[in-house]
Amino acid sequence: MERFSVRRIDGSIVQISNPMFQVQNPIWKPHVKYQEYWQLVKAQPNGPIETYLCSYIVDWSNQTARNFRELIPQPMQVFDEKHLLWQNSKTCKHLATLVQDVLGTNTVKKVLCFGLGDFCRSAPEWLKKQHDSWDENSEVKNVMGCMIQHSMALTIAQLCRGNRTLPLLAQDPEYTEAAEDILTKKEFEIIGTHGAGGFAEIDEDSIIISPFAAAPVKQIIADLARPVLIISTGFEVFNINE
Repeated sequence: MERFSVRRIDGSIVQISNPMFQVQNPIWKPHVKYQEYWQLVKAQPNGPIETYLCSYIVDWSNQTARNFRELIPQPMQVFDEKHLLWQNSKTCKHLATLVQDVLGTNTVKKVLCFGLGDFCRSAPEWLKKQHDSWDENSEVKNVMGCMIQHSMALTIAQLCRGNRTLPLLAQDPEYTEAAEDILTKKEFEIIGTHGAGGFAEIDEDSIIISPFAAAPVKQIIADLARPVLIISTGFEVFNINE
């Protein structure tokens, strides 16, 4: 597109030019940058004055370094090993008990996951340089948290499913094709990479899993619905977007 249309909180529309318009194979990729509540009320947003009433704007990220990172060896096998480790853990059993207690008799019709992370891409060079040695085990340790988060989502979906069909949806702009392929085989449905694809699915019969997303997920949810359960950082914990 030649330009992006961004709606301000007063209802007016701002047009933002697309510097990558008609550029072949661009290395810059657009993404949503949030100007969340705290920035709108406590500080003057950066950028042109026309964007001061925008709760989000278009920003750009250079994909070159990320696209050249290889995949970890045998990601499907590693995922299966870590998933089995999770299933046999005391933490898994404790989580299952907690979730069942919280849900009670509530009916859950879908589980949505935001920003659980890619678990197939090798670590960036800057991280490897911080260690004296970096091997295959280091690669696995680097992505193990993301694998466990997806295993946690599978456990919760199984608890809520029973004999019914229950959608398990996931959205993360960092997913590689390999990660999407593995997740699809594990009963996840990938819902887009950016934008409202996942947020449009939120309703009052949902469970939201979003531990460390780079978006103000709790603020977005508050404008949409009251889900049955939200698993996230505590309300006193804020990342750069919350």
